Amino acid sequence: MRLAGSRSLNKLAAMYSPTFHLFLWPHRLLFLGPAFDAQPHRHHAAQLALGLHDRLRVRGGQDQPWQEAAAFYVPPDVPHEFDAGDTPCALLYLDPEGRECEDACHRFGGGRIRLLDNHELPLATLQRLASGDGNSPDAEQACRELLGQGVSTLRRNLDPRLQRALTWLDEHLDDELGNRAVAHAAGVSESWLSHHFGDRVGVPIRRYVLWRRLRLAIEAALGGASLTDAAHAAGFSDSAHLTRTFRDTFGVAPSFLFGDRQAIRAHFIS
Repeated sequence: MRLAGSRSLNKLAAMYSPTFHLFLWPHRLLFLGPAFDAQPHRHHAAQLALGLHDRLRVRGGQDQPWQEAAAFYVPPDVPHEFDAGDTPCALLYLDPEGRECEDACHRFGGGRIRLLDNHELPLATLQRLASGDGNSPDAEQACRELLGQGVSTLRRNLDPRLQRALTWLDEHLDDELGNRAVAHAAGVSESWLSHHFGDRVGVPIRRYVLWRRLRLAIEAALGGASLTDAAHAAGFSDSAHLTRTFRDTFGVAPSFLFGDRQAIRAHFIS
């Protein structure tokens, strides 16, 4: 992935400060920032990409023609590349095993890139977030508008047994975790935990742990830690392990985010 030309970045820098906004939940990521062009790649997370002031170009591969759209949806693991031109973008990443991804693939179609029109998009909310005027509730509302009001989200009032499970998981991210240990800590059966965790939290336990580790690594790196130290702090074996997991999930190396840490405003949402 390469950033757009300096003229575009200079023009957009006056509109968006800080340059990039990152909203990270335990099961999704919303990225807003200046234009960039994505070379051919794929990622395990599903993605909604939106041009905030102009249309985007996208294609499934170098042997396919470019298509223009206000936005597009990419199901998990589908090869693609896009060109944002001069427009800032909003990129929403969804866990491939989560309820939101299931809902999105049902709404937009799985296995192929789906082009979207302006009337399907909450552009005003996203533009406000990209300009720095929005907050975490605005980001949550934008996601709900993008994915539909019926989309499952992390509930505020969790069952106390699930809250015990989440607390225990956060305290044992460095361990090899299994459902039996989590169920024991929560005081429930494995079958109860497996059913209710995914339904109420939005992703299976092992995917929640992965997102939690990625979140810790991002927090550490943005706080000044080296990539190696950030990896170790989040339970990855080394920086290569973190980089590989980050690239597999989002299609870019973590260095894309951490190259200019002062230009990123991160919002970590429970």
